[in-house]
Amino acid sequence: MPPPPEDVETTTLREEIQRLREENRRLQARNDRLSALLAISKFWSAEKDFNLLLSMITQETCRVLGADRGSIFLLDPERRVLWSTVSKDLDRVIEFDASKGIAGYVVQSGKVYRSTDVYQDPRFNREIDRETGYRTRNMICAPLRTMKGAMLGTFQVLNKAAGDFTAEDEEIFLALAAQAAVAIENAMFYRELTSTRDRLTRELRVRFGFQEIVGASPLMQNLLSMARRVCDSSINILITGESGTGKDLLARTIHHNSNRAQHPYIPINCAALPETLLEAELFGIEQGVATGVDRREGKLELAHRGTLFLDEVGDMSLAVQAKVLRVLQDREVVRVGGKIPRTVDVRIIAATNRDLEKEITAGRFRRDLYYRLNVVHLHIPPLRRRPEDIPILIDRIYRRVCEREKKSLRGFTAKAREALCHHPWPGNVRELENEIERAVALADPNSFIDVGDLSFLAPSRSSRHHHVGSLPEVVEGVEREMIREALLKTKGNKSQAARLLGITREGLRKKMKRLAIDG
Repeated sequence: MPPPPEDVETTTLREEIQRLREENRRLQARNDRLSALLAISKFWSAEKDFNLLLSMITQETCRVLGADRGSIFLLDPERRVLWSTVSKDLDRVIEFDASKGIAGYVVQSGKVYRSTDVYQDPRFNREIDRETGYRTRNMICAPLRTMKGAMLGTFQVLNKAAGDFTAEDEEIFLALAAQAAVAIENAMFYRELTSTRDRLTRELRVRFGFQEIVGASPLMQNLLSMARRVCDSSINILITGESGTGKDLLARTIHHNSNRAQHPYIPINCAALPETLLEAELFGIEQGVATGVDRREGKLELAHRGTLFLDEVGDMSLAVQAKVLRVLQDREVVRVGGKIPRTVDVRIIAATNRDLEKEITAGRFRRDLYYRLNVVHLHIPPLRRRPEDIPILIDRIYRRVCEREKKSLRGFTAKAREALCHHPWPGNVRELENEIERAVALADPNSFIDVGDLSFLAPSRSSRHHHVGSLPEVVEGVEREMIREALLKTKGNKSQAARLLGITREGLRKKMKRLAIDG
């Protein structure tokens, strides 16, 4: 006997409710998986440790899809092999021909591949199961591509816990694989950058190692001992010494042997720029301050977590000094034309050839800034006070110049070496370097450099004729001659020429204009 009509309707309604519940559960599960996918992709994108990322990708994907194992195989395009060091529950290298197996097919075709019974699949490579002792039943394998479409490798998940992988599993897996490829490419790029940074840091540490600073004399030994002790501190340092003694070299050496070595070393010559330009260079500038001016970070921001080297700090104007002092006190920078303070972590190494205490007395340098900079004072003695270092410097500079110029010479005669060792070197190491560069450049191949090849022993132009005229005229003539020789020695570099002459770059510019010297 058929059920009453109301019972049929009730049954139909119940079935519909059950169907809707099942559909809702399915949609909820799908929504949960998509939410998990989004959370996972964000998590992956933030991870930069390459091996940890690969392990994380395989484990999380297996969890989402209910798979027993996952593997990422990366393509070596030169050797045409696929290799993996990371697999869920497997920690050893697997490597095989990039044309073999399902992974090889995916690399060649660029298409996703799903197999419900791999041992019935002719594309399956059983060698890996034999090598690992694992029994694969079913799998999904997807290609991994870079943002530009180049093949990175393959990603596969094996043995779904309940049944076979479905079309919906494949859809989710493809989305995860796409996110994984982006994260892997970013991590590979980050690893390459880190490797390059570490290599450059090592090279700079060798190039600017303390062993590169000649210091046989007791004065230099004491100086270098102090410099080594303050390397890893963040305290500010004031380096003093005559022009040409190597203040910049010492500052670079301290930076590249400190715990800030992997961050920027930013030098700025305070004497080379007028006040307004120096302020913009140091503190940066906001867009729209003047017509055509773009927003630009200053040296203090660029040196964040690193070192800012203030060369010729004694030539800084009082107005700029006040702003630098504020940065040292507050550890914040406000760009020219801006209002927003930006936090900076910068170590300051300042250098000058001036007597800053005299500058303070004369009202040209702030006492409070001096105390901020002069936490540790390193004074580089002039070359004439450390004669033990001169022979070592001669040999080192000579070898470096000959190697750079690819010139084969027989060295210095005994008299030339003696002359170099006994010269007072008012321009210090820079003058000695310029002298050797000049002598090497002018020497004939396979010859000795003799006394007559040294410029300071050759008769000067001023001694070849008798000066006639008033004292100002004679002084002008000597100034003109010295400036021209300094420019010749420094190959026209005005900043170096000014340091060689013991004056500022601005002072040199004014003298050149007054004396009508071109350049």
